[in-house]
Amino acid sequence: MWIALSVMLHAAPAVPPQPAEISAPLGHVGNAVAPPPTGGMLDSDRVVLPKWEGCEAQGVYLMRFLGGSTRALEQLQQSLDRAPGAEKTLFGGKKNVLGEVMKNLSNSKFEAKRSCEPAKLIDGFKLELAAPPKKWCDLKGDEQDGEFWFFVKGKPAAVVVVSKGAEANACKPRVSTVLFDAKQVGRVYFHADWGGELSATLSGEKCQVIDYGFDKEKQGFVPTWKSCKR
Repeated sequence: MWIALSVMLHAAPAVPPQPAEISAPLGHVGNAVAPPPTGGMLDSDRVVLPKWEGCEAQGVYLMRFLGGSTRALEQLQQSLDRAPGAEKTLFGGKKNVLGEVMKNLSNSKFEAKRSCEPAKLIDGFKLELAAPPKKWCDLKGDEQDGEFWFFVKGKPAAVVVVSKGAEANACKPRVSTVLFDAKQVGRVYFHADWGGELSATLSGEKCQVIDYGFDKEKQGFVPTWKSCKR
């Protein structure tokens, strides 16, 4: 009896359902980096014009990037749908989390605000915000990179950070975004390196995380369950 009980207590934890792999490309963000506009910009768009030393003029079109990210949201939802139980495990039974994020993003608009304390970046450009900042400062209006926020009825829906590329690819922008649900919880993290690769992360309940990293051999994005605890 005691042996059987010991085996039960030391049994390996249940393996969560494995979401499906996502075939490349992840999202439609290829046109988010393009030559600077030659005329005026529509009010519905927002372009950042980096002036990095030694680099040709280029524009990073934030609305194009966020619009392309909606396709990634659809792919991430499909990945969960193909593994019954994965979504419930990740979000603790909460329903339509990514649908809520999508609705929030679709209704968002740019506002000239930024965090008074710069957000922490992993690997030099990847955002890791779990929630929006509590203190806001105004943008100057001539920012060449950094963070840009989008709101719905005064509440943050998304943040995009534009960063210079790394080393040999210094002139190729890197863009990272966090998408929030209606309660301002960071749920989706999407990172695009024009000198490297794309990746995405879903953040769930109880510190559960699914990372989607690119696999060159499979030419797709492979999901991996992780814990956000360090």
